[in-house]
Amino acid sequence: MTGRRWLIAAAAVWAAALLVAAVASARTDPATAREHSPLDRGRQTLDGAVAAVLAAAGAGVTAEVAGYELATGCRLTLSRDGSTLERAVLLTVPAGQEPALLARLAERLPAGWGARHHESTQRLVADAGDFVSVRAEPAEPGRVEVRMSTGCRPGTVTGLAPAR
Repeated sequence: MTGRRWLIAAAAVWAAALLVAAVASARTDPATAREHSPLDRGRQTLDGAVAAVLAAAGAGVTAEVAGYELATGCRLTLSRDGSTLERAVLLTVPAGQEPALLARLAERLPAGWGARHHESTQRLVADAGDFVSVRAEPAEPGRVEVRMSTGCRPGTVTGLAPAR
């Protein structure tokens, strides 16, 4: 085989290998940016986050789980809009126990979430995975609001209408 044919054959093999790797990666690798993760998958993570917050709150805490809040029109790119899905959980404890509840949530939420309770601001932040954020802070005496959000993503969720 001449040098030129050898070079063409090597380039063809390399191109085929890159194509196979790209297809395999697209089918099996997780999203690396929120814009690559559809809203319906974000909803599944959001639902799991609500369940984890309720479990972490523990006994003696009354919880009210709000419905889904769907907002459309956020910008994924300059030419592409997306939607955001949020949900809130309102936790009720005796007045003055809000800081203890935030500390307990930070301690009991899954370790992989990296939950942090900032004592100076009485706020909790965590990452529930799949780009779902968890934020909590006292709403009023005896009440802590935990808000979870998917952030702006492509797609829609069947059966949900945007909030007005």
